[in-house]
Amino acid sequence: MARRLLSIWFPRLASDTSLRKRPVEGPFALTLRSGNSDHLHCVSPLAQAHGLARGMALADARAICPDLATRPADLAREAAALSGVRRWAGRYAPLVARDGVDGLIADITGVPHLFGGEAALRADLHDRLDRVGLAAQSAIAGTRGAAHALARHGGGLLPEGALAEGLGPLPVSALRIDHETAATLSRVGLSRIADLVHLPRAPLAKRFGPALVMRLGPGAR
Repeated sequence: MARRLLSIWFPRLASDTSLRKRPVEGPFALTLRSGNSDHLHCVSPLAQAHGLARGMALADARAICPDLATRPADLAREAAALSGVRRWAGRYAPLVARDGVDGLIADITGVPHLFGGEAALRADLHDRLDRVGLAAQSAIAGTRGAAHALARHGGGLLPEGALAEGLGPLPVSALRIDHETAATLSRVGLSRIADLVHLPRAPLAKRFGPALVMRLGPGAR
């Protein structure tokens, strides 16, 4: 039986959790102190629609959106929220692990038929999360890296044997490489995963480091 992995990404876990307890009508953001100034840590959809984004200085955000409501971020509470969702996600897999600070990865091999298939499993997952006010994107693929990348770039199902075709259009940053390597690849015209998968492995490792080749997996030569 082919291995199948489910990646679930919560792009606004911190703000969604905060707003569930204390709703706000207008644009909202959680803030985090960095250096001598406050920055946006997580923004609501309405705040995002006003042009606000994670990492933006609070002073700049208020200049753009004077009506912005804010609260200090609570990283411990955010981690506890993810732990709670991880336990809940056990309904879909016997093994569920954290994937960074805002995601989960679950081995669902042999499970989807209990829900009527992979598409039905994802539909059930998103329906339940929507009902409790948690925004999420998910993807199912044969490898952790593929599921992780796809979940953070639209989500969906990646059939067995379709890694290259399914991930090819995604930016190289989806490979979970560092920002500097991604920027260097883009500068030399290698901006998509499809630009890399068929290139010889040794020259890539020599120029960009072994981590890149490891992320590409066996598809590279």
